[in-house]
Amino acid sequence: MTRGCVADAASTTDLRLVRETETWPEFDLACRVEEHDGDAECTVYPADADDDTLVTTWLTAADDAFVDVETVR
Repeated sequence: MTRGCVADAASTTDLRLVRETETWPEFDLACRVEEHDGDAECTVYPADADDDTLVTTWLTAADDAFVDVETVR
């Protein structure tokens, strides 16, 4: 989902924000990092997901696709 707006296009030099059309969804995420034979996987999922939702609503990244936030600060 993207954040968008509608502009008053009466003049291309005077584009004004008229109203907001969409907002970002708000939700809490949880994550779990598991290590297997020296490799790690990070799985991110909705924090309030029930067992049925967890089956289809998640994202897993391999160890070379994520970093510890404290490491990059």
